[in-house]
Amino acid sequence: MSPARHCSRRGFTLVELIVGMGLSLIVMAAVLSSYIFLARNFTRSLGIVFTRTSTDFTLVNRPSLETQGRQTLAYFTQDVRLATGIAVTTTTPISPSAAAVILTIPTATGATTVTYNYDAVNQTLTRTWSGRAAQVIHYNVLGCTFGYFDISGNPYTTYENYLGGIKQLSVAPTAQGGSEPNQTLSQVYRTESPRLLLRNRGLLP
Repeated sequence: MSPARHCSRRGFTLVELIVGMGLSLIVMAAVLSSYIFLARNFTRSLGIVFTRTSTDFTLVNRPSLETQGRQTLAYFTQDVRLATGIAVTTTTPISPSAAAVILTIPTATGATTVTYNYDAVNQTLTRTWSGRAAQVIHYNVLGCTFGYFDISGNPYTTYENYLGGIKQLSVAPTAQGGSEPNQTLSQVYRTESPRLLLRNRGLLP
């Protein structure tokens, strides 16, 4: 009879186990670092502030601050070009003012209004058509200034006294997302429109 063949069986040595565990830890650390880096960048791009109310956590589809700035300029440009004038109000929001403006827009049956209002408490810029709910077009707004100019581009500082002479408008929101305690602060984004002409308004006061 031929001698039985014995299969040689051997396990991992202690050195091999230590090397394998070390390599696994390095890979896991790299993956975790990448995840944290991507999560922080994603948070900055969304402009979410963790120190606010829990409703901010649900806004996963909120566009980036740059996108919100471009959207604000698109809405404002469209509405100013359609407007026939500026409504004057003494109640909140006061129009015209550095923080709000109410534009009169012609319609098929007459006219309506669209209101732009900067809320410093909630750091939002809203756009509201008459009879409709307010639409937040920009979040995390540090400041927003509406500018008023005559036909030559000269700025006004006392708006209500020169309402007839206002022929051009501008808007300049500044925004920053994230939270300093969480080290997620984004860079400050400043969006500024050019001076926009009220096309549907006469050039003479």
